[in-house]
Amino acid sequence: MAAKMTKKTRNLIIGAAFLLVLVALLLVLLFGPGSQQTAESSEEESSTVSSTTVELIVSEANDICELQVENSSGSYSIVRTQAATDDEDAVYGIEELEGFDENQDELSGMITSFANVSAVRLIEANAPDIAKYGLDAPSYTIRTIYDDGTEHQIIVGSTLTTGGGAYMMVDDDPNVYSMGNTKMDRLDYSMLDYLDKDVIEPWESYTDDDGNEVSAPTISYLQVEGGTLDETFRIEPFTEEELASSNTMYGSTYKIVEPFEADMQYRSDSEGNDQNAVYTTGLQQLTADSVAMINPTAEDLTALGFDSPYCTISFNRDGTDYVWTVGNDATASDGSAAHYLMTEGKNLIYVVTDANLPWISIDIDDMYSSLMLLPSINTVSEIDLMVYDQTYSFQIDPAADEDSDIVPHLDSEEIDLENYRDMYQYLLSVPAEGINKSDAEGTLVASFTYHYTDGGSDTVELFDLGDRTCILSINGNRQWTTRLAYVQHLQSNIEKLINGEAPVLDY
Repeated sequence: MAAKMTKKTRNLIIGAAFLLVLVALLLVLLFGPGSQQTAESSEEESSTVSSTTVELIVSEANDICELQVENSSGSYSIVRTQAATDDEDAVYGIEELEGFDENQDELSGMITSFANVSAVRLIEANAPDIAKYGLDAPSYTIRTIYDDGTEHQIIVGSTLTTGGGAYMMVDDDPNVYSMGNTKMDRLDYSMLDYLDKDVIEPWESYTDDDGNEVSAPTISYLQVEGGTLDETFRIEPFTEEELASSNTMYGSTYKIVEPFEADMQYRSDSEGNDQNAVYTTGLQQLTADSVAMINPTAEDLTALGFDSPYCTISFNRDGTDYVWTVGNDATASDGSAAHYLMTEGKNLIYVVTDANLPWISIDIDDMYSSLMLLPSINTVSEIDLMVYDQTYSFQIDPAADEDSDIVPHLDSEEIDLENYRDMYQYLLSVPAEGINKSDAEGTLVASFTYHYTDGGSDTVELFDLGDRTCILSINGNRQWTTRLAYVQHLQSNIEKLINGEAPVLDY
C-alpha cells in the first residue's frame, strides 16, 4: 500500500525541482555560446604551466673556456686564461680590460651561474608566439663554450609579471621557461663592472718581527687642496720627541702644519669615537661605487672636470705616496651624491660616493684643537702673569717625594693647592675660538708665561681688538681669536685667589 504523500513532502519535492531548474539556468549562463571555448582555453593554459623545476643545462664550470654576454650595454667575452688546479682556482679575464685589475670573484661567479641552468617552471610548451615573452628580441643573450667545443645559448626576454625572474629559452628547445632572480644578478653588468673597485689596496693589520700587533698604517702626511677649503690643508704626525715631551699633552697624534700650526682636534661623537680620525683611517681602504670609464681621452678628462680638479688628496701610507684627484660631481648607483675620481698609476675613472670622501668637505674650524697649549702642571716651576697691567708671579716648589704634592705660592705667599689647581686649569682653558683674519695689532691686556723645570718656556698673550674679541697669540703666533670675557674673568679669578677663594672656571 502506497504511503500517503503529506503536504510537507510535496513542498520539498517542488522545492528540489525548482532548485534543479535554477542550476540548469546557471550552467547555461556560464557555458553558453563561447563559454565552452573559454573553459577549454583556460584548461589548455593551465596545462602549459608546470611548477616543477626543469634542469636545462648541467655541466662543470671548470669545463667552460669562454662565456659571451650581450645586453643593453653591448657585448663582451669572459675567457679563461688559466685553468684550475688542485691548489688554484681558474683565472678569467676580459680582453678589453687587460692591464687593469679585474674582480676574479665576479668573473668566476658569472661562469658558475651559467654552468648549470634550471628553470623555476615551464611557462609554455612549444610556444608559437615567443614575441609576447620578449624573446623575439632578447634583452640578454648568454653563450657558454666548453673545452670540447660544445656550446649552449640562453636568451632572456621580458621580466615575469610577478616581478621575480624573466622568461627564457635554451638552445633549440621550443619551450619557454622562467629564470629565477639569482641567475639575473649579473646580467646587466657591462664589462667595466668586472673591474676591481678598490681605489687603494685595503690595508690589513699584521704582527711585526718583534711580535707586536700593528693595527694602523703609518701616514707620514695628508694634504688636501680644494673642495670646501680656501687654502692647502696638511697634517703630519707628531714626532716621537714631541709625543715624549713631558711639558705638553696631546689629544690627537696628528698636528696641523698648513695653513697654520695647531694640534688636530679630537672630536668625540656620542659613542666616544674621534670624528676627525676618519681623515686618516679612511686612507686604509677606499672602494668605488663603480668604474665610469677606462683609458679616458683628453676630451673625457675635460668633460669630467679633471683639467681643473674639484679637490686633490695627497698622502703617504707606509712609505708610498698616493695622489687622488677628484673631478666633477656624479651620481652613485643608489642615487646618492658622488664624484669622479682618478688615482695616479691607474688610467681609469671611478665614481666614489661623497660619504666615502670626507676630505672634499672639510670644515677647517672643526680641525684644530681649541686648546692651544697644555703643559703638565707638574712640569711648571713658575708662571708670570699680567692682566690689565697688574703683574703676578706664581712660584711652585716641586714635590719632595712620590707621596708629596707641589707647593704653590702667589707673590711669595703660599696658597691653597686646590685653588691653584683650579687657577691652572683656567689658564689652560683659554680657547682658540676662531682664526685671526684681522690686520689690527690690538692692545695687550693679558699674558702669562709658563717656565718649565727643564728650562723651557711658553708664552700666551691676549690683545683686545675693541669688539669684545681678543687676538690669542701663542709664542708670537697671532693666529687665533678668543672672547674678551676670558680676560675679564681671569682678572676676577686672580682676585678670588688672593682672597683665598676658589677660582670659577665657567664664564
